Amino acid sequence: MCTAAVATLPLLLHALTAGTASAAPADPAPPPLPLPYSGVRSVHPGDTLAVAARTGRLADGEAVDSAAFLAPGRLRMMAPVLTAAVTVACDVRPGTYPVRLTASRGDAERPPGQGGFWARVRVEPAGAAARRACRKKVERLPPPEREERWAPGTGWPQTEWDVRTFRAGSRVAVTDDFDEGLDGEVALTSEAFTGRVVLRGARAVLTATAVIRCGAAPGLYPVYRHGPGGAADPDPWARLRVAAAPPGAVCPPPQADGRGSALAAADLAGWTAGGALLAGTLTILLTRRTRSRRRTEVPGTPPPADG
Repeated sequence: MCTAAVATLPLLLHALTAGTASAAPADPAPPPLPLPYSGVRSVHPGDTLAVAARTGRLADGEAVDSAAFLAPGRLRMMAPVLTAAVTVACDVRPGTYPVRLTASRGDAERPPGQGGFWARVRVEPAGAAARRACRKKVERLPPPEREERWAPGTGWPQTEWDVRTFRAGSRVAVTDDFDEGLDGEVALTSEAFTGRVVLRGARAVLTATAVIRCGAAPGLYPVYRHGPGGAADPDPWARLRVAAAPPGAVCPPPQADGRGSALAAADLAGWTAGGALLAGTLTILLTRRTRSRRRTEVPGTPPPADG
């Protein structure tokens, strides 16, 4: 039996080694090739390029595009720089192609469709096998990263993808610099909030304080904007990530809608004033009736029956 065990040991080791090798993760994808401003980068079909620049000349949300790319990339803030990733198309012909920046919103200096020059890429020749490998690589590419990372000192949210993490039960300062002059007319709702949040401010920036529900499960939550008409915009106005509350945390009370509170206070005041007026009127009527009855009574006779 000992001889048989020794004979089978190499087979067991081989099986274990093969199982470990098959379970090992695949090699990570190579990092993107940097594409600096005003340079010329030699590339092959399937290569991924990275554009990085500080804010100033460029703005968050601008598209990085070229006839050599599989699809446009989008500049996202990854503090302290704006970054975008693009992939060279598998069927692009060899040659030199310009890379341009296209504004995502109305821009007097760079209107949509009339982008500014960034760099050039020189696509090298590729054979049929290389192009087949490119197509397989493209199929495995992850979706573009959309969540942004802004500096901690900046107000939230800077964009709809400025995803920051807040603990359940915490208070969150919200800023809005796109709704100037709409004091009290814009509200925010989210399943992460304890209630409706009304933005207020007499100047260009509107602010509010939102409270994260203690019972909110960890995860990503959209925030929706309600304009002056009250209807919610179809697309999220912002997004946030909720983290679990620390042990022993005391949750703040639910917040109330500022306009709702004002209306409730006005209703209460109105009911109070109306009640006081009604009580005063009844008192006057009862006093007058008592005086009238005293005047009509005759000593020694029963009082007249009512009605």
